[in-house]
Amino acid sequence: MRHLRDKFAELEDLLLHHRRQLAQSTGVPFVRLVHRPEETLECERQQETLARTLRGKGVPVDEVSCRGVVFADYERAGRLEQLFALEAQHIQGLEQNIARHAAQILRARILAAKERLAGDGVIFLTDVAFIYPYLELGPILDGCTNEIRPPMALVFFYPAEEDTTGELRFLGQRVSGYYRARPLI
Repeated sequence: MRHLRDKFAELEDLLLHHRRQLAQSTGVPFVRLVHRPEETLECERQQETLARTLRGKGVPVDEVSCRGVVFADYERAGRLEQLFALEAQHIQGLEQNIARHAAQILRARILAAKERLAGDGVIFLTDVAFIYPYLELGPILDGCTNEIRPPMALVFFYPAEEDTTGELRFLGQRVSGYYRARPLI
């Protein structure tokens, strides 16, 4: 994998000078910046710096965090302990219901950011590790395909490592989702 600094330099150039062309090769203006899990804190610092740079150059940025997507609604409703008790009983279909609900929440967060940006700007999708093991990002991004169009862009920061065969591993698991995104690895 390339150095994180180099990937962020390329990302900055893409977002400042080539946002309108991002969808040409993939069909969507999505960028996946892959970083090693141990680089997460540095990646977060670089995200903040990039967001300041973009805003300083007149490009609006909105951040959508994946933290709390899976369990926040249950916690707000006072049902988190009940959910954990049901999960411990291995109720058939419970994980799929949790995943479906979380996917709806995350997609709604992304589309709300799109509305706030009014068609032009960059959405940073952060804290992707927090959706594991309930969600895969691919189907959520597929659900945003016709919603986010240039000059808007969506960038997601993806903690993964390459194994000995060159395959990406997300939190130790082989990446199973298909992403139509420009990769920065």
